Amino acid sequence: MRARIVVLVAGLLLVLIGADCALVVRAVPDPVRADAAPSAFSAYRAKADIAHFAEAPHPSGSARAEQARGFVRDRLSDLGLKPVEIEGTETVPGDGASHLAGRVHDISVTIPGRSSTGQVLLVAHTDSVLTGPGASDDGLGVSSLLEIARILTEGPRPRNDFVLLFTDSEETGQLGVRAYVHSLGKADDTPRVVLNLEARGTAGRAVMFETGDHSSALVKALGGHPPVATSLSAEVYRRLPNDTDFTQLRKAGMTGLNFAVIGDSADYHAPGDDLAHVHPGSLQDLGDTVLAAAHRLSATDLRDVTRSSDATWFNVGPLLVRYPAGAVLPLALAAPLALLAAGWYARRRGALRPGAVLRPALTFPLALVATAALGWGTWQVLVLIRPYYASFLTGDPYRTGPAITGLLLLTAALTGLWAAWAGRRCGALETAAGIGVWPALLAVPTALLLPGAAYVFTWTALGVAAGVALGARAAEDSPWRTTALIGSALPAVVVLVPLVTLLFPTLGLATAAVPLVLAALALAVLAAPFSRWSRGLRARRLVAVAVVVALAGTACVGGAVAADRPDADHPRPVSLMYALDADHGRAYWVSEDTDPASWVTGYTGHRRTEALEAWSPALAAPPGGLLAGPAPVAPVATPEVSTVSDTRSGATRTVRLKVGPRTGRPALLALYVDTSTAQVVRARVAGTPAGTPDLSGGVNRPHAGSPWKWGLLMVAPDPRGQDVTLVVRGDKPLRVLAMTEDSGLPAQALSRPRPADLTWEPGAAGLSFASRVYTI
Repeated sequence: MRARIVVLVAGLLLVLIGADCALVVRAVPDPVRADAAPSAFSAYRAKADIAHFAEAPHPSGSARAEQARGFVRDRLSDLGLKPVEIEGTETVPGDGASHLAGRVHDISVTIPGRSSTGQVLLVAHTDSVLTGPGASDDGLGVSSLLEIARILTEGPRPRNDFVLLFTDSEETGQLGVRAYVHSLGKADDTPRVVLNLEARGTAGRAVMFETGDHSSALVKALGGHPPVATSLSAEVYRRLPNDTDFTQLRKAGMTGLNFAVIGDSADYHAPGDDLAHVHPGSLQDLGDTVLAAAHRLSATDLRDVTRSSDATWFNVGPLLVRYPAGAVLPLALAAPLALLAAGWYARRRGALRPGAVLRPALTFPLALVATAALGWGTWQVLVLIRPYYASFLTGDPYRTGPAITGLLLLTAALTGLWAAWAGRRCGALETAAGIGVWPALLAVPTALLLPGAAYVFTWTALGVAAGVALGARAAEDSPWRTTALIGSALPAVVVLVPLVTLLFPTLGLATAAVPLVLAALALAVLAAPFSRWSRGLRARRLVAVAVVVALAGTACVGGAVAADRPDADHPRPVSLMYALDADHGRAYWVSEDTDPASWVTGYTGHRRTEALEAWSPALAAPPGGLLAGPAPVAPVATPEVSTVSDTRSGATRTVRLKVGPRTGRPALLALYVDTSTAQVVRARVAGTPAGTPDLSGGVNRPHAGSPWKWGLLMVAPDPRGQDVTLVVRGDKPLRVLAMTEDSGLPAQALSRPRPADLTWEPGAAGLSFASRVYTI
């Protein structure tokens, strides 16, 4: 009985440590009150600022965007600072998509240091998407910088210069930060360390998900208030096509840290990204984290940062563990060697049979594959029952907790059943060794290909090796062997549990297979010490226990789906757009929904078409076509193109056009060329910096299902019109299509407002388009 108590206490302690590791990743701090000490970051002071500029969408170029920038300038001026506006026209060449151009307005302010070695650059963007108020993205960042500016101006003078940069047009090609980089000039070699503040959700802990080069010194600066952070995320993110302002600053040679709040992403880029959904605790965590890092960087010689090495880092409870990148491969090589040595030692002591290790080693991958299939299959069933789940970012709807709990219970049942089956033919030591073979084998290739992720397998394998070696010193039925093996699971638990907890909101239910596989690895290592106990139980009893756990998990998932019905607090995303063919005076309601709500079909009907792209290139039809029904013609922003000059030189023709709105003030203005009538050689937008290459011609929209295969999107177009010069080749008349895009649907055309239990799907709803074709 005493032996069993020792084992159970050890197991319970390990479970509690794992729960604490998960809690640290999820639990946000209490927000600091507005009347707190001036040196403290107060979420309530910062949140009050959000209310001034995030009541409605404020995309770049809109009147609300100007108001947001005006508020930021006024707040900085009230602090005794002198904000500077950086203006510029930037272009981004399209790669398989339309070129991008836009006139942007950044705000920059410098807080001089007393003995500066460089600049600490704090960055947030003032624009929002067309369909969301942007209270989190990036109201969290803007308000945090304003509160940090107050603290810096009221406190002791920092050693290094602080530059607070509020960028424009981050949501469309990061045009604002590109203008800032151009404003620095090529000769500028000032050391700069960036702290970029973003949001991909409205709640949860602050996550440091990306670093630049020389990460060792950067991660060291996080020690004062560690965020959720893992070098695995940095490895993965830099290989994804996602961009933030930090992406462009890295390309300009800067380094730094990228922060974001990622929880509750169902409201991301949607109408629900409003002040009511901003979590004060998340704002507090983001502000405290960035302020602590800023203070540490302020006291650092920034020239040393650029000479430091890279690192590996990860959360262990409240700590942020880090070590140099140079240690990654040696540690990874040590993992299989340590497991081999432990196995050899255990065999010498008669505690391990190599043949018996093969059973768990060869079958454990099947358990992992089954777990991955469980995650994938569950998502397919969820989408079958609730098709609109696919409209949420990464399949992360509002109430995922019960579904995740159910998936973890199902994974526990599957993993536990496998461990019991493996333990009936071999000892606990051999089961643990067989499981440890796989992280040991994966450690070295991961260290070579994704060094920041190698720690996951390295420390798991090293822990198993230590348990095998220590467990071999005790008899098979000794509680000390079991206790040693339980202890060997500690590295796996403290490394994998925070990662699994982070990956569920990051990847969502659509990709739940990834965190579930890592959870299965941790559960298997934890179950291995108890696998020998299965010998004393009948197979039927083991299966019955697994079935009970699996049924509980299934009930959690099923109950969550059954209860998850749209309401005002958890609205269903839908797609509805308005498209005006200004040439023929006809309009349509359009939707991308595959399983439309009745409110949507009340406008669009049930007929699908692929013909709209011919006169509205933004309405490219997905497989199956778009829902489209006639709509009344209503006043929306419309485009206009006029010819400023038209000259020929040999085989080429240079056409200078003025492209602008005829009515309204659209957020975006597009110009497309019919490439069947003329070949675009090159193009240039007036106002771009000297030395900027012309935009390429040819075809930049190769997958377009219409003749409009060359395109240029102009963000925040000048109401007076934008000069665009096209150099084309061909004898036929030049055909161009101009299109406006604006947020909102024309109120005059809506007979029934959107119900409270519906919201806009990000990127494909709540937008109005108008098109005209010109022959030149």
